[in-house]
Amino acid sequence: MILLGLVLVGAGTGALATGVLSPESQVQAVPPTPEGSPELQRAPTPTAAPPSPSETPPLLRSVEEEVATGSGDLEVVPGESEVAGDGPLKRYLVEVEGDLPGDPQDFAAAVEEILGDPRSWGGDGEMSTRRVDEGPVDFRVALTAPGTVDFMCAPLQTNGYVSCTQGGRAVINQNRWVSGVDHFDGDLETYRIYVINHEVGHALGHGHVGCPGTGEPAPVMQQQTFGLQGCEKNGWVHP
Repeated sequence: MILLGLVLVGAGTGALATGVLSPESQVQAVPPTPEGSPELQRAPTPTAAPPSPSETPPLLRSVEEEVATGSGDLEVVPGESEVAGDGPLKRYLVEVEGDLPGDPQDFAAAVEEILGDPRSWGGDGEMSTRRVDEGPVDFRVALTAPGTVDFMCAPLQTNGYVSCTQGGRAVINQNRWVSGVDHFDGDLETYRIYVINHEVGHALGHGHVGCPGTGEPAPVMQQQTFGLQGCEKNGWVHP
């Protein structure tokens, strides 16, 4: 358990304590059938039961309500993954703030699936990734309430809305994780892929870019939370 008020400055690893200080976006000025006799009436059509959590893909699990605050502390989600990709290994761990709705393991599974996909940062053969739950790491991915995002990202202005990366920790805003943004037209899966790859991209040292041209896939380091600039929504580094 990490008490934010006490250890925020040292939250990253030694190698990353002075790493990228960049938000997902630097906020500026600122959802009749006719009746008949009983023997002639049709039986009601069975209603399909909603999928069980085990049948829902990890990327879409724990779609819960938005929140304003959490417990104020981060807890490492236990679990490790196999090495994904080729190249120098980047170790990371996943953290979730206490008292958030949803299962922390669902968030960790989604992060693991995204970063382990060949379309993510390891797809070019220049790096590999592995999720761990202890020891030295190269970056962290944390899910926190909007108020905690603002606290952890200060002096950057996240305004309870966007995510950020600071000190080697990708801080994901709970409300964006569960609701996405309007201009993604309900495509929460793509938005979740995008926000993880975007913030981890900052942790790896990448900065923002713009839309290369109307109708093209938006680069993952484009600030897609605020708009697509004519590009098509995209969450992958190598789509």
